[in-house]
Amino acid sequence: MKDIKVFNRVPVFNEKQIEMQAEKQIRFFKAVHPQLGDTHWNEGRVELRPVKRDPNLKDYLRSYGTWHLGDKDVAELKKFLGVINGKGVDLYFSAFDFDYSMDVFKKDGKKYEKGKINNENALFTSILPMDFDGITAEEFQREKQRLLDLGIETIDIMSGHGYQSFILLSHRATDKDIFKKFTTLMLSKGFKVDEAVQDSARVLRMPYSFNCKALDPNSKYYNSVSPKIVGTTDVFWTEKRYHVTEIFEKLNRLPDVIMQTNPLSEIDLKSIPVASLTSVERKAEKEKAKREIEEIKQIKVESLKAVYSMIDFERLPEAVQKILAGSQEGLRNAVMLFIIPFFRNGLGLGIQTIKEILVIWGERCLPSLNADFVRSEVDRIYGMGFKGKHGKYTVELRKAYGYLESDKYTKKNKIIIPNAIFDEFAILSDGAVRIYLAMKLAESLDGVKTFSKADIQKYALISGSTFKRNMKALVAKNFVSKRRTCRRKGEDYAYYLNPYFSSVKGFTMLENSTVKLMLGELTDGEIKLYSFLTKIVGEKECWTSQKYLAEEIGKKGQSSISKMTDSLQRKGFITKRTTEKDGIKHSTYNLNY
Repeated sequence: MKDIKVFNRVPVFNEKQIEMQAEKQIRFFKAVHPQLGDTHWNEGRVELRPVKRDPNLKDYLRSYGTWHLGDKDVAELKKFLGVINGKGVDLYFSAFDFDYSMDVFKKDGKKYEKGKINNENALFTSILPMDFDGITAEEFQREKQRLLDLGIETIDIMSGHGYQSFILLSHRATDKDIFKKFTTLMLSKGFKVDEAVQDSARVLRMPYSFNCKALDPNSKYYNSVSPKIVGTTDVFWTEKRYHVTEIFEKLNRLPDVIMQTNPLSEIDLKSIPVASLTSVERKAEKEKAKREIEEIKQIKVESLKAVYSMIDFERLPEAVQKILAGSQEGLRNAVMLFIIPFFRNGLGLGIQTIKEILVIWGERCLPSLNADFVRSEVDRIYGMGFKGKHGKYTVELRKAYGYLESDKYTKKNKIIIPNAIFDEFAILSDGAVRIYLAMKLAESLDGVKTFSKADIQKYALISGSTFKRNMKALVAKNFVSKRRTCRRKGEDYAYYLNPYFSSVKGFTMLENSTVKLMLGELTDGEIKLYSFLTKIVGEKECWTSQKYLAEEIGKKGQSSISKMTDSLQRKGFITKRTTEKDGIKHSTYNLNY
């Protein structure tokens, strides 16, 4: 651990020191917001927020914000650091990227301040943060070792009066409740994290700055005579990134610190002397047990939503949710015979997605099941071709997991895309395809029929300018229709998907869960390419040239297709094999979702 640097007044940096400070902050910024390293403009903006601690400081301090870190942005950052140089200010960064163009109002009707993160304009995050406040270096080292034992590396920041740790994600997490789910899981496993890290509007301590809480009369660290101004810095660095599903799964291997208390059985009650517990005490014990069980159920459900991010977990029947928490020995074969047809016929999931789900389930079983064995069983049972919505739900399964209330499950698992739109892919922009799929998904999952501009921005995770650039073509091609709303009330156009399409050209179906992943993890160009591959693949395999793909989706050359398919393979969406015949390279693509 690095030594803590403490001062009695905020240090004043010279120009060279500010440049060094900016270099370190840029390195950190690009780690926690990797898109800042892109050369192009990004959808999400990040904020660096100064918070006054010195009551004598009267200056108005504006947040620094940027979409990427080009030369101009770096120059602005150095200027910003110069403005707060030597002042009693704490510096925080937004954990989520946000939509700068979105105008959002609070419940009291007041407008959120422009340029600042809030729960409404948050778009996505690339980190899972932990705040270990008020613990010693030795205590923190023990907490960190528990993570290292699970194979989880973190960037660690000494925040002044504790530590903050960050797990770097290999993708954009668009779930605005992800911090709440993560913090809840960490607490359930006994980690000493601050439970306040919950919402997407969270700002976190920026390293390579100063903790000036000792200047704040409202802080417990306040000292008017000899304030301790603490320099913040990194104490451990990593470049390793993880998928959020992997993190939740690793953490779930740890036992819960809340013991799973069950109501006393008749045998247990008989073994306790009657005089040892009064009726009041017995009632209190039972009530306590019920509360603890309910708390544990909530913890498990919250964590499972993230673990099984490839499906819409909340829409599953309660019995299926319980099954996915893990199954006992003796029930696992019956579970697979029931649930594989359920996923295939009831939800319409592809075999690769079913394998992914069942491998996670197998790891949660006691004892756990080998991943290769699970995959082979999926192949075997999937190939049996069950015709019903699910396999046999046996008496044993009902006793273990309760009644299967499948009638309460809303079967909204696929969107239908008219093939006519693929004929226009060479002309339509990548952003237009993103918007169209986002509207389709919102219609399927949430029943949205009429969209405002703000609705489309929210569902597609785009800015106002991106909406304006891309919507015009969708309307011109009649894939989206618009109508004028009440001008006198200052309302804009309303948009809706054109429900009519040529049955001659047919349609292509995409699973809702797949579209969700696409919108959250793929670039606009990759979304367009993957959609087109879905259309031409048919039986999940396609042999085609990169030149053909480039022509069909409006790309300039084969190199762009090669880069995108390589990226799709890295992200797990496709399996790509390239062969050469008569001097011409051809690729075979298998879709994994």
